[in-house]
Amino acid sequence: MQSTTFEGAVAVDQGGSSRSLTVVETARVGPRPPPPQWASLSMDCAARTSYQVVFSNALLQSQTSVLVEAIGDRKALLVTTPTVDRMYGSAIRAVLEKTDTVSTLVLNVREETKSMELVQSVCAEAFSHGLNRRGLLIAFGGGVCSDIVTLSASLIRRGIAHLRVPTTLIGLIDAGIGLKGAVNFRGKKSFIGCFHPPEHVLIDPAFLRTLPRRYLVSGVAEAIKMGIARDESLFDLLERRSLDLVTSGFDEPVAAGRELLQRSIWAMLDELSTNPYEDQTYERLVDFGHSFSPALEGALGFDIHHGEAVAIDMALSATIALSLGLITPDVWQRILGVLRTASLPAFSPRLDVQLCRDALAEACRQRGGSMNLVVPAGIGQAVFLKDPREVPDSLLEHSLGLLSSSAAANS
Repeated sequence: MQSTTFEGAVAVDQGGSSRSLTVVETARVGPRPPPPQWASLSMDCAARTSYQVVFSNALLQSQTSVLVEAIGDRKALLVTTPTVDRMYGSAIRAVLEKTDTVSTLVLNVREETKSMELVQSVCAEAFSHGLNRRGLLIAFGGGVCSDIVTLSASLIRRGIAHLRVPTTLIGLIDAGIGLKGAVNFRGKKSFIGCFHPPEHVLIDPAFLRTLPRRYLVSGVAEAIKMGIARDESLFDLLERRSLDLVTSGFDEPVAAGRELLQRSIWAMLDELSTNPYEDQTYERLVDFGHSFSPALEGALGFDIHHGEAVAIDMALSATIALSLGLITPDVWQRILGVLRTASLPAFSPRLDVQLCRDALAEACRQRGGSMNLVVPAGIGQAVFLKDPREVPDSLLEHSLGLLSSSAAANS
């Protein structure tokens, strides 16, 4: 961009009995003159493009907490959930005593309650405490808590900062480390949402020690997603260690748990880095496991964990790949096997041809008119099926039958 500068400024000398004016040589940025004529103008709307994802062991026990440093001197509002508040509320409030955190808002956030009413509750609390444009929201909880806080932060005063302290495995490796926030609307999962990057995501594996087993298992599904779609070494690690890690609350084996977290986080951020606002392409490997799963969650009234629905979606997508000859039976069995090892489901009776067809139609609407169904082409490889005609009803029926039979044989 070009700018117009003034070559001097006027300084006022107030010393003595009289006032005098002196020209001081300086440079000031001034308005640019308009072009004589124009047919169109281009406006560069660059957005903030970076944020920090930081590993921090014993986040709530540190005397010089990275959380305190991240908040700085800003007025902050902490948003958490009843369970997290019961387990960690006293500890985090003790840490936040060193900051200008004005309130803790405890919201009963669950996938089935993820609505604009909760967003309005956060906005009302921020308003009542006078958060200004430098104000900060802190999401302390799982992926649904992050969704609510992110959307709220994007709306308050047209956008204030937020940071995340995820406490679930899905939060640590998936929902808590991206740019998006959303709520459900009229039965559609995450229909209303935003892109609003956090300033920091603070990762502490210690929170996983108190996470119920079902939540850990659900989170492992997102790691499996990245293993199948792009990281064969991560997949191998999951085959060998996922059961041990789930059983131990990610305490044992220590090295395997940290490797799983770091490989999963790196893979997710690496995928997002080239298309963070989804305005470059609608072909996203991170959508593996997320084509059929939203419709399945809605059909079951969200009475299924997100990771469980993702696992069923991955199993069906792998079976479609098998039916198309994109993977061998051995690879298909390995994919279903790693889901079983992690105690994840691979099939739901609610999954039928009509639900799948509706899900693919919605995927087309979400992905700019192309289906972009992600299916494996091996371990650590995936391809996109772009046209719904590549997945006719006959193929869906055949794949669902194979998957149902496999699930029955291994039940």
